[in-house]
Amino acid sequence: MRAWDVDALLRLYDPEVEYLPLTGTHVESGGYRGHEGVRAYFAEARELWDVMEPEGHDFRDLGDCVVVPGSCRVRGRASGAESNPPCAWVIRVRAGRIVSHRTCTTYEEALRIAASRQTPRASSV
Repeated sequence: MRAWDVDALLRLYDPEVEYLPLTGTHVESGGYRGHEGVRAYFAEARELWDVMEPEGHDFRDLGDCVVVPGSCRVRGRASGAESNPPCAWVIRVRAGRIVSHRTCTTYEEALRIAASRQTPRASSV
């Protein structure tokens, strides 16, 4: 998938996907919902970041979800400042589609969330 190709990403997501990144205007209210929510997040991100390159370093299948430790290289659109912080993703799949995609600051946090079966909803955070 080429960078910023949201249409390619959405082909992997269920139409009602729950998407909770680390940043964005909807993070505090429980994240982004559905394909339109994911589009809204990436429109926001595109305004902030010239580069946003997530990279998974490993993939741990936990049955109903996959936990992926990795990092996400970013470069600020206005500042040009770069960072490559560690992070991890908890991805739940049902019927071959991603139904929940949550970003965590650490692999340990992602494992705890996966074990507790938490979803991105604000009430379970």
